[in-house]
Amino acid sequence: MFLVKINYSPVRWGFLGAISIALTFYLVQVLGMQSWLAPVYFMKVKWYFVLPLILAFGIQLGLFRVMYQQAQRAGGVVAATGGVSITTMIACCLHNLVVALPFLGLTGVAVFFSAYQDYIFTFSILFALGGIIFMWQKYQKHRLHCRLNF
Repeated sequence: MFLVKINYSPVRWGFLGAISIALTFYLVQVLGMQSWLAPVYFMKVKWYFVLPLILAFGIQLGLFRVMYQQAQRAGGVVAATGGVSITTMIACCLHNLVVALPFLGLTGVAVFFSAYQDYIFTFSILFALGGIIFMWQKYQKHRLHCRLNF
C-alpha cells in the first residue's frame, strides 16, 4: 500500500484547518437550512461571529503542528486534546438544529437556541480564545522542554 506523508508547515496546517472548518460549517448549515445559498447569506450577516471561530481553529491547528514537529525533532510525542475546538464548533453549530428540533419534540430547546444564538456564538468565541491560550501555554512549555533536552 502506498502512503503519502504530508509534511506541511504549521502555517499551511492552520490554513488548511481554517478552510476545512469553514467548509464543515457551511455544509452543516446547508443541512440545517436546506438551502445552498442561505448559509452564504448567514455568513455575510454573522461574519463577526463566524470569522473569529474559523481563524481560532486554524491557529490552534497550527500551534499543534509546530509542537508536533518539535517533538519529532526531540524524539518525543505530543499528547494534546482537541476538546476545546470541538466543543466550540459544536456549540457554534447548534443553532442549525433549530429547524429539526420541533420535529423531535424539543420545541423549547429550538426556541432557546433561536433566542440566544448570539450569546452562543459569543460563548464559542470565548472558548476558542481559551483554546488558543491553552495551546500557546503548552507550546511555550513544550518549546522550553525540547530546548532543555538538546
